[in-house]
Amino acid sequence: MFKSVLLLGHFRGIRLEVHVSWLFIFALLVVTMSTGLQQQFSHWSLGVAITTAVVTALAFFASILAHELGHSLVAMKRGIPVKAITLFIFGGMAQMSSEAKTAGDEFKIAIAGPIVSLVLALTFAVLSGLTIWLPEPVSVALGWLAVINLVVAIFNMVPGFPLDGGRVFRALVWKLTGDASKGNRAAVAGGRLVSYGLFGLGLWNILVIGNLIGGLWAILIGWFLLSMAEGHGRSYDLRERLTGTRARDLADSALPMVAPETPIEEWVNQQVLPKGERAALVGERGQVHGLVSLSDARRMARDQWPSTPVRDVMTPLDQLITVEADTPATDVLMLMNEKNLNQIPVMDDKRPSGWIDRQRILRSIELHMELNRR
Repeated sequence: MFKSVLLLGHFRGIRLEVHVSWLFIFALLVVTMSTGLQQQFSHWSLGVAITTAVVTALAFFASILAHELGHSLVAMKRGIPVKAITLFIFGGMAQMSSEAKTAGDEFKIAIAGPIVSLVLALTFAVLSGLTIWLPEPVSVALGWLAVINLVVAIFNMVPGFPLDGGRVFRALVWKLTGDASKGNRAAVAGGRLVSYGLFGLGLWNILVIGNLIGGLWAILIGWFLLSMAEGHGRSYDLRERLTGTRARDLADSALPMVAPETPIEEWVNQQVLPKGERAALVGERGQVHGLVSLSDARRMARDQWPSTPVRDVMTPLDQLITVEADTPATDVLMLMNEKNLNQIPVMDDKRPSGWIDRQRILRSIELHMELNRR
């Protein structure tokens, strides 16, 4: 199966990943940089230009990783777990398990990344000056890294989501008003303005200057920032409206059950197809042994369905991903998305008391949001 994310390793429990889209921007950066270097330094051979471009591009993405680690390490210090850092076409992203609890925490986490980039810019600038006696490509590469890290730091401080400056702006408004929601709305609005500005810049490049490639890139980045800002706004609004809602509030107490000895074919024909139940708990007389899903059944050859009981393909209870009845609804939704789960049992005193499937939770969220609409 094709994987869109490649694992680089782990650092303090954080997965370090590269999205396949990163390969595109890496290749583009190497091509444009090597071409530019040959034009600027005509005495360089093609091999020297390409080698310098490759090493510099790798160092640049290592700088982006360091930038995201800055956010992540501060977040972990403030009690917010970080699951992964992913490098992709437009930079990097740290996947935090929750939002900051205070405006102060939000500010410290947000500002950490740009500070790392500024420190790197200063470090590379100093090294560029100190290595002037080494082969020319060394000081050139270090100088370029100094400039690009400075650009990253400055651009990220633009006050709009999803940029770091948007989170800083959110923290400041939150601190001044005492209302996290107002801070969030202000940062999302800032993100929209930044995106619209990039759209205008892109059109100006295309229509006035005639720079088609530069204009398209500006529009593409603007579209990305706009979609991220709007997505963050919807996600925050969802979490806010679901505050206080627990797994038990979303669970269906009518648990779909199937006896362990039931052949897969019988379960599919009598429960899955007529009732639309993609999964069921496996058990009888109040004893639950595990869970069987349609994907479990598909792993078995169809001609073996009549003779294979569901217990042979089920996931045992002790290996199931479950949630407690008091688990916040937002955590349930996050878990289902992260683990790509279509259903999840709700446990009460170590026994299944309810059942949440993807369609039910989406419908329940819609109803909760409608009831709480202001």
